[in-house]
Amino acid sequence: MQHNLDNVTNAYAEHLRAMNYESAIQLSRALRAAGQADEAIHLLERWADRAENAMQRAQLGIDMNFLGMFERAEPLLKDAVSDLSSDTDVYIANSELAISQYSLGKFHEAHRLFRALRDKDGCSTLVRYLYHGQTEDQIKWIEDKVPSLSESLAGKRVAIVMEGGVGDLIMYARYLQAMKEEGAHAVYFLAARSLHGVLKSDDCIRVVEDTSAAMRECDYITWTFNLFARYQRNPYFPSVADAYIEPPANHELPPHVQACLDQGSGRFRVGVIWRSSTGVRHEPFRSVELSKLEVLLQSRACRFFSLQMDGLSPDEHALLERHEAIDLGTHIQSFSDTAHILRQLDLLIAIDTGPVHLAGALGRPVWLLLSQACDSRWYDCQRFTPWYASMRLFRQRRLGDWSTPLEEMARSLACESSSA
Repeated sequence: MQHNLDNVTNAYAEHLRAMNYESAIQLSRALRAAGQADEAIHLLERWADRAENAMQRAQLGIDMNFLGMFERAEPLLKDAVSDLSSDTDVYIANSELAISQYSLGKFHEAHRLFRALRDKDGCSTLVRYLYHGQTEDQIKWIEDKVPSLSESLAGKRVAIVMEGGVGDLIMYARYLQAMKEEGAHAVYFLAARSLHGVLKSDDCIRVVEDTSAAMRECDYITWTFNLFARYQRNPYFPSVADAYIEPPANHELPPHVQACLDQGSGRFRVGVIWRSSTGVRHEPFRSVELSKLEVLLQSRACRFFSLQMDGLSPDEHALLERHEAIDLGTHIQSFSDTAHILRQLDLLIAIDTGPVHLAGALGRPVWLLLSQACDSRWYDCQRFTPWYASMRLFRQRRLGDWSTPLEEMARSLACESSSA
């Protein structure tokens, strides 16, 4: 935190000295990293009309996306794309434009663009971007193995290389069945070892930790996000009405975890996850301080369980103890553990992270806290999402301000727990 404040101080001093576009952008980024949303947004608003060239307009649009300013970002990115000279710059700007449009609910416009970026004709820039540093021969070898989005997979062996995080992997695993139905002979799906219990192999789908061998042997190579481009035709189709992942059979939770869960019997059992340790673009606004969840934790009708896996601070320990919440996160060893815990909870309340997608894929009730600058996968949906039938959304109205969604959630939780 002190490091971020020092960066703000230094960036502010430089901006006072230079008072130009570059110093304004750097100050806005320092403010954003420090969680000062209003100040960062206000600064970009003031400099929005001062961008002098396509690169500056594109960069301004990207920085606005990071702050959830999608409506302001879209025209800047549209205007900049045609005047950018580098293929990589055009690709990045178009990717950000698709993010703006998905986030504004303009699915079809965004998806046409995203499919073009992910199709074989547009894959060269993607491959070079993902495999920066590889030789020309290696790049060409990968490019030749990328199928077009309309090319049949019937009888083919396909390697799916992981892209994004665990949540993306779980979310897009829904398309594996579509690949089987299309007639793929074998699909090699890269996933971390901790996911192998919930993502199961069969006669067609092989969940692996390393796709390097599969990439050599397969007919085609693709990436996780390409499945979304290939199969999703509109926000609602194909949809998955029910669970598409099952917890592994015969899996036993650590005895201490099961004993803790048993303590909550007779009360409405709620799991909570409030922050992520990954440095994705949505931080620091994706996570929420545990102290802000006290409006929920004070419910006496509920028994709360922390599923936070990256350790707890002394203050977090004290707050959980004050509300008799039980820490399970330090005992969770795999997503198989998480899946079996979720089956015994009445509800998961969390930010946008891997276990949220696991809960949705399992068909378990989950309430998702979304910042104003959330991932574009949530479109402009306000309460329900076509991705998971068991999920409800609680959105910020203003970036950095969790008061409204938490107040709404507290009221909903009171109704839900009283009727359980």
